[in-house]
Amino acid sequence: MAFKLRKIKNNIRKFIPKPIINYYHYLLAFVGAVKYKFPSRNLIVIGVTGTKGKTTVCYLIYDLLHKLGVKIAISSSDAFLFDGETSEKISRNATPGTTPGRWFLQKFLKEALNKNCEVAVLEITSEGLMQNRHSFIDFDIVEFINIHPEHIEHHGGYEKYKESKAKLFLNLLKGKNKYFRGKMIKKTIIANLDDKESDYFLNFPAQEKITYSIEVDTGNESLNIHPEKIQLSPKGVTFKINDLLFASKLIGNQGVYNILASFVAIKSIGIPISDLKQPLAEFNGLPGRFEMFQSRKCRVIIDYAHTPVSVEELYKNILEIFKPRKLLCLIGSDGGCRDKWKRPVIGEIAAKYCSKIVISDVNPYDEDPFVIMRAIEQGVKKYFEAFDFKKDYEIIQDRKEAILNLVNSAEKEDIIVTIGKGVENTIEMNGYSIPWNEKEVVLEILGSSKYQQKIIQNIAPEFINGVNIKKINSEKVVKNKVENKAVIDRFSKSANIISKLFAPSNNLNKKTIKPTRHLAGTKLMAKKIINTKKESVKKTTNLTTVPPVGRLRTKNIKSSKSKKKR
Repeated sequence: MAFKLRKIKNNIRKFIPKPIINYYHYLLAFVGAVKYKFPSRNLIVIGVTGTKGKTTVCYLIYDLLHKLGVKIAISSSDAFLFDGETSEKISRNATPGTTPGRWFLQKFLKEALNKNCEVAVLEITSEGLMQNRHSFIDFDIVEFINIHPEHIEHHGGYEKYKESKAKLFLNLLKGKNKYFRGKMIKKTIIANLDDKESDYFLNFPAQEKITYSIEVDTGNESLNIHPEKIQLSPKGVTFKINDLLFASKLIGNQGVYNILASFVAIKSIGIPISDLKQPLAEFNGLPGRFEMFQSRKCRVIIDYAHTPVSVEELYKNILEIFKPRKLLCLIGSDGGCRDKWKRPVIGEIAAKYCSKIVISDVNPYDEDPFVIMRAIEQGVKKYFEAFDFKKDYEIIQDRKEAILNLVNSAEKEDIIVTIGKGVENTIEMNGYSIPWNEKEVVLEILGSSKYQQKIIQNIAPEFINGVNIKKINSEKVVKNKVENKAVIDRFSKSANIISKLFAPSNNLNKKTIKPTRHLAGTKLMAKKIINTKKESVKKTTNLTTVPPVGRLRTKNIKSSKSKKKR
């Protein structure tokens, strides 16, 4: 029932002009602000926007200030947190987007106020801005971290995408100045000076403008943060600011940019950067963002990278810093008509940097998954043809089996990288939300008796977020024996049902087959299949394009005729 209602709602939205939808959200934002009595007027509100790194920057601001004793709340694509307390995990079902709609943000800010928070940091997206979800929030500090082509088809072009981001900066001076612990906070714009669009965002009016840069030293230490003597290693980064040495467990140049962005935001509320040395050293990073696991055989890195720029930077960082024997890559791209242009580009990037490629699902939404995967494959082939060489690549729709395939292929000192999912807890397919947890799948595979693993992150090896990993590892082997048997039993049962459906039979009564998960629960086996006693199942017309059992598996495909079906 919920699925039908959501599908009806999505179909109706297709026929409503975007300005009307945006005005609808504007009215809801106003109603929410009135209902919750404009809570942002009594909080220092920091808004962070950009194409990549928003979540990490917000978490850094949250974590560093929390460690310094500041009561702070955060709204991001991963979770809502109030002064160290997890309030509610975001899922695509509950709040489908990084910037929640309706009056959710106003409710969140009111709850932050009720919990005596002094500061709130919000992750702000271009779509949220375009739909006016930020309206009636009194921002004090707004930050631009970077911009690259994304959501281009949705916005109608790069310039319109940039203009949507700019809406965060337009009305900064409309609100009144607030005070943080007795100090008046200036209405401030922060920008990454190394981004080519920084001048565009710095041109908006503000009481103060502060920049940060790795490449440029303006000579003005109070208005531009410039690190020196940057060192990158598998253990993290080190750099100096004003002769003070900082160390972090974040990886690569992007880690440095994220740290600088958080430093400047915290500096804007009157806290010296020198106070952040110890809190930064204790920051362990985010789940699903360059999260690393190690087995005796290989290392696996889970990352949320989903744009060509972020994917290429991820691969380059791994190759330059970790220097693996081979880089084995699981790639994919979102469906739902989301940035179709980037699918072959991601394929080309993987072909350039990866020794082996497996193309799999991310979130097909209402698109045929194989149309998406074939588009990525075209980019792989294009790169191979341009440089007249080939590498191994396969198409495996089942994401768990794709990861297992790469682990089976890996050898000592190889690194496996999965992109596109991070901590997302579902795979969105054909109107259904299929449960998914990339970390658990990796741990299950590496924790089997064949790949018994220890977990590594850039932190103390025995504990992660206060959890004893050694204890988990010892329990995991026993648990997996039970779980693996259950998975096999469930798969066998599904296979029997589907094999009957795809064979002619006169004994099938009219029935509706619900979506079935197999193995990792990542594949929708069938939608509604309606059969009668006299009709063969082969005559049914309402089947999905997904193969009934197993997966489509191709290797160095030259034409669609070379598909192998099971």
